[in-house]
Amino acid sequence: MSIVAIVSKYADESSKIAEFTALRLGYRLVTMDDLIKTAAKDYNIPEKDLAQVTRDLTLWQHLFRKKKLKLVSLLEHKLCELMADDGIVFCGYLGYPIFKEISHALKVLILADPQTGKSAAADSAKQPDLLSNDGIAGWFEKIYQMDMEDPKLYDLTLNLLQMDISEAGDIIINTLKQKRFEPMTYSMNCMCNLELACQVKTSLVERLGDVEVKSHDGTIYVYSKAFKKGGRKAAKEVKEDIMRMPGVNYVEVYRERAPFDEIHI
Repeated sequence: MSIVAIVSKYADESSKIAEFTALRLGYRLVTMDDLIKTAAKDYNIPEKDLAQVTRDLTLWQHLFRKKKLKLVSLLEHKLCELMADDGIVFCGYLGYPIFKEISHALKVLILADPQTGKSAAADSAKQPDLLSNDGIAGWFEKIYQMDMEDPKLYDLTLNLLQMDISEAGDIIINTLKQKRFEPMTYSMNCMCNLELACQVKTSLVERLGDVEVKSHDGTIYVYSKAFKKGGRKAAKEVKEDIMRMPGVNYVEVYRERAPFDEIHI
């Protein structure tokens, strides 16, 4: 089955659309809270630690930075595993690098009345553990270096100033009927590659910090600035550790960004 990924800084509105869509399609609904609870159980990590990192706007500061990034990586890994199941509607602001690579994932951006942000900001002031709308967009930008509300990142952009919840859900459902969102052999293989890449990244992020991983049919490509500092010895140690992981046949490491970005899988 296809995947629907709904991204928005308007949490209440987007969750209502996701619930409507999942119910009509008969798909499983996965929210940020669902993702956190599942990851906490499967990885034996306190829910509060995982929840906190999804609301932490200081992720890129040095204090506990690598540990925080490890928690984000674990959540992305779990999301990738969940997306491998049949029929998922995900609603949240984490995991864009995963579902942007999946051709049968419909990526949806939800926009709403900016005045909604004022009430959300008031709620977050009363409950410090909640992010405001702008806080959600800021977290997304810090993690992924992208503007959450850039329409070019998505297959479909819906503005709730021009429609209601049910109309938005109907448009998503009708769009999903397009042939390009049908799972194909290539896109299913892509899911396997993404799962392995997430697994490798999770194993490395606490050691290297900034690290990106691509995978294709057992070959792993790793980029990190840390390889410049640690030299060949650091790269050699990383390659040896990755080669011990199930499903890995070959490893290439990159100290420069440009050649890594040129790898298309």
